Amino acid sequence: MDLEGIFERIPSTEKLLGIGWIVSWILAIWIYHLQFFLTGLFFLFLAFVLIGVHDKKVVKNLPKPPAVFSMDKSTNTLKVQKIYEENLKWNDHEICSGNATLPSGQIKEGDVVKDCKGNVAIRHKPSNTLFGGFDFEE
Repeated sequence: MDLEGIFERIPSTEKLLGIGWIVSWILAIWIYHLQFFLTGLFFLFLAFVLIGVHDKKVVKNLPKPPAVFSMDKSTNTLKVQKIYEENLKWNDHEICSGNATLPSGQIKEGDVVKDCKGNVAIRHKPSNTLFGGFDFEE
């Protein structure tokens, strides 16, 4: 092959620049959206990982309440639903806000705190821990 044949096969500069311009725009548009898509996926993954790790730490570090109460506003009572600690006595507890009548003896499931009025809060005196606050105000 001679040099003239080779130069005839090479496209013109305008054609090369035009094709290069079209190809670069297609790649730029594709890469631009791919960049945002991958960045979004990364932050979504990061959020789920951090939320999952944070939730597990919070759940592990939360103290369990010694007892769980259910409130009945129609009868102004609190009923012990579940006990998580053994050997709890009503004498070690007090109403620190509002008014209510505590039972006596050992705390057991089914016990009822009667005559609840106001914003009732039950506190364990030795550990200074609140069992909970219950709003009986109308």
